[in-house]
Amino acid sequence: MSDIGILNDPLSLAFVFLIIGSPGLPLGAIAGAFLWRRHRIYGALLGAVVGFAVWLAGWMIYEGAM
Repeated sequence: MSDIGILNDPLSLAFVFLIIGSPGLPLGAIAGAFLWRRHRIYGALLGAVVGFAVWLAGWMIYEGAM
């Protein structure tokens, strides 16, 4: 029995991307809250999204997936 097709559905792929990009969430949130001091909550949310995207893109470039 093969487990090659175990991660072919969209929900599993989204879960894997969430795990891979998760280190960018707290790093981006800290940076966003620090850089946008007047609105720390919005800065943290925006920073978390940007940090996640940058971390995931960096991982994909590093691994040669793009």
